[in-house]
Parts: sequence; C-alpha cells; structure tokens
Amino acid sequence: MTVSIPPKDRPPSVSWAVSSERQPDAFEIYRDSFAELGEVRDVADNGRSGFSSRTRAHLFGPSIIARANSSTQTLAREAEHIRRSGIDHISVIVNLTDTIGDCDGETLRAEAGSVQFRDLSRPSVSSMSSIDMVTVMIPRAAVPGWLLARGVHGLVLPGSSAGGRLVASHLLTMADVAGRLSDAEGSAGIEAAFVIAERFLGHQRSVAPGHADAIHRTIRERAMALLDSQPPDARWSAATVAVAIGVSRTSLYRAFESAGGVRTYVLRRRLARAYAALRGRRGLSPSVELIGQRNGFPDRRSFVQAFRAQFGMSPDDVAPSEVQLDLSSGGLAATRAMHDVLADWIRTGEAA
Repeated sequence: MTVSIPPKDRPPSVSWAVSSERQPDAFEIYRDSFAELGEVRDVADNGRSGFSSRTRAHLFGPSIIARANSSTQTLAREAEHIRRSGIDHISVIVNLTDTIGDCDGETLRAEAGSVQFRDLSRPSVSSMSSIDMVTVMIPRAAVPGWLLARGVHGLVLPGSSAGGRLVASHLLTMADVAGRLSDAEGSAGIEAAFVIAERFLGHQRSVAPGHADAIHRTIRERAMALLDSQPPDARWSAATVAVAIGVSRTSLYRAFESAGGVRTYVLRRRLARAYAALRGRRGLSPSVELIGQRNGFPDRRSFVQAFRAQFGMSPDDVAPSEVQLDLSSGGLAATRAMHDVLADWIRTGEAA
C-alpha cells in the first residue's frame, strides 16, 4: 500500500495496490476498509487467492475522482451503511465491464463503458465481472438541480450512445491526468462532465447555462457563513436570514429546496463537521461535548440526540481514523490508505 503526498500546488491523492499473492490478508484489509461505504460480496475463494485491488484517488475541492481496478465482486450499499456512514453524495461511474444490479428496487443493467449515476443516500447493489472504473463523488449541493429533479439514482447513459461515449471519455481522461491538475482545474473538469451529460440527457435550460445553480450555491454558502458566525444559541428565521444576506425569502427557499430546507441543510452540515472532527481526533481529545459545542450544539444531550437521529449511533461510537488528514496544506500524513480514507474525505467535503 502506498500514500502519495502531492506538491504544495496539487490537491491530496492516495493510492494503493494490494493482492493476495503478496499479502494473505489483502482481501480482509480491502473488505474491512470498504465497510465505511458498504459491503463487499461474491469474491471468489473469499479472496484467499487471485484477489487484487489497485486504486488512485484525487480530492478536488469537496469532490473525489478515483480510478480503480479489482477482482470480480458485488458492492452493496444498504440502509444501515447509508445511515452510519454519514455520506450524502451523488456518484458518477464509468465501468469498462458490464454491470448488473439494483437501485432501490429498480433493476440496473449497464453495458461496458456506460455512465452510471447513483444517489448515495439510497440503497444500491452492483455486481461486476471485474472492476475497471472511474468513479466521481460529488456533494449533493454541488450537483446541478436539473439532474437531481430528474431522479438521478440508477440513471444510465449507455456506452453505445454518443453521450455515453463522450462523458466516459472525458472522465477517463480526467482520471489519467488528475495528478497534474490544480484544484481549480480538477473542479472545472468535474463540472464539465455535467455540462456534457446535460445535452445528451435532454435537459432544456430555462436560464443561462449554470446561472441558477451558481446563484443557489452562493446563497447557501452566504447563509451558512452567517449562521456559522453566530453563537450556538442564536435564533434565526428564514425571513431574518434572507434580509441579512440580501435576498428575498423566495430566493432563499429555492436555494435550499433540493437540500430539504434551511434548517435541515444547516443541521446536516453541522453534524457532518462534527462527524469529521470525531474521526480526526487523537484518542479522546477533543471531547464529544466540546466537538458538539464547536458545531452549534449547546450541550452534550442535544448533540448526542441529533447525532443519533442522523446516523443511528452515538458520537461516542465513532472511532478516530488511523489516518490523520491535513487538507489545508494539501498533504496527507498516513500510515495506510484504503476506502476509509476516501469516506473521511467525503465527510470532510460534506462538512466544508
């Protein structure tokens, strides 16, 4: 397993290469690390022989792009994984082998090279004869509203279609050159994938390209910055928030509509930050109570209650990560690197 610490002007990246030929417990390491994201099933010989996994992932802003190769397997993300992981992203997948499975009760069949969309807040199961894929994971708030409105979970652009080939080619190229891209270049490349997909998924814009999503994103960020600047017990209504950031209540409601409303968005962001802080602490420091207070919860009881309602467990049950992240410097100090690192990156992006 290897960890890459990029130059100062490059975003963090992490890579690994494990195989049962070199490490008898390679599959167990792989399976256990994936527990943060879901469950690995149907691996031949239970991974004791012939199992391998290679991945390189790059973090651009709050989004991740990863190129992965691995053995035959089924990946399942079910209700328990969804709740406990604290991850609410949209995933875009290009797998160069056929995929069959289920997306929340709907049968999935995607030929090799297809572009698949997943809502990580909903159950899914994917079975693949092998993994040779590019995966992009983007926070829900950064995904174009037209795509969310369409019903993204299980959506497929076939590999045999012009749109599928074009989006797949773009993402495969991005994954190949990701190590040479700046944060801004990588983020722009991910956004461009949605611009390309938009044309082939038949969306008709009612406003200039990207304007509505950009405006809503700005409103959300300004509102969050305002609320973050206030004492934890400060009380705001939608009307007073709208006045304070200089928008109408209608604009405020529209900006937060896809996020479930202002209160839901703020609570989820604060809980995501708390989850990331719990994963990033060393031992028992800082305390659960202090992490709660830093994220807007006046006392331990209110923090534990909100955390349990969101994730189905107490904040005391969140184990500190074995990998300490320092995203502010663009580096990664780690003793090992697997899927749990990517899960922490996702949660950190959710909390940003």
